[in-house]
Amino acid sequence: MSIFVQEYISSRAAASDVGELLNQDGVLAVVGYTGDCLEPAAPGYIPSGLSPFGQTALEVIRYPFGRAERGITDRCHWNVIGDLICAATWISPAECLDVEAATEQAYDRILGVAEQLGFAFPFRIWNLLPQINQGAGDQEIYKRFCSGRMRAFTRHGMAAAEYPAASAVGHHADGAVIYLLAAAKPSRNLENPLQMPAYTYPREYGPCSPSFARATRIELGGKDFLFISGTASILGHSTQAPDDIVSQLEVTQANIAQLVAQAGGSGDKLSALRVYLRHPEHLDVARALLERTYAAGHLNFVHADICRQQLLVEIEALVEL
Repeated sequence: MSIFVQEYISSRAAASDVGELLNQDGVLAVVGYTGDCLEPAAPGYIPSGLSPFGQTALEVIRYPFGRAERGITDRCHWNVIGDLICAATWISPAECLDVEAATEQAYDRILGVAEQLGFAFPFRIWNLLPQINQGAGDQEIYKRFCSGRMRAFTRHGMAAAEYPAASAVGHHADGAVIYLLAAAKPSRNLENPLQMPAYTYPREYGPCSPSFARATRIELGGKDFLFISGTASILGHSTQAPDDIVSQLEVTQANIAQLVAQAGGSGDKLSALRVYLRHPEHLDVARALLERTYAAGHLNFVHADICRQQLLVEIEALVEL
């Protein structure tokens, strides 16, 4: 087994299964795909709000260096094994009514707790929000989220070149969750020469540009890994092939391949490919196309809204280098 694994479990798991997993050595956290996004009572389990296409119930984040220490501090659920932390914080349905302020507060909490525990360098963040495309113009949920996130990053002294890899998509549940992986040492970010860095997007994409890197490279347990952000059919800063799922998948795969090659990696080492699809009717064509390139066991198809209305699919991935 690799030093770091995001493993999809393709069966309907019960709550007892989650408890058994969290008691195992080397299990950092468990992400749930049950359509629920409410804060759980105990740390370790992260309900994502996402619903899978198929039987995937859980994603297990494994880091085989002992039993995780877990706790809750300032509404942040944290899990630590060795030199790695996974922390999560939830935004209640009521707080989501002012998503900009709630995002800023949530990021202040989670970054502050990670720093307090000795993990000042986040390298991968997931942002799972309700109704991400709701609202007109600058009032769109995603744009307001970006403003809140950037203010928190700025307050914590994070420069644009230090923004980590990230995904931000919309689910169809109530409430939101932000969860991250962070280390005690800095990582290194990569940008895609085929794309403009997201943090330099022009004003048409909102009052604050999205604050993330296209990918982040970090050493974990003596091995190098590349965490690839949610990647879509974008060249430069422009959406490619609106309303054409096949073409969007092809552009997205090319963008992922560019990042892998730039890091000196191999496409056959890709894993943890979470495929966010806006429309259920695109599942069959997406599965058929992607399984030509990627191992079926590493693909997890979920129902989600993408940050731009014209985007039909987004894919994130992990590569052991």
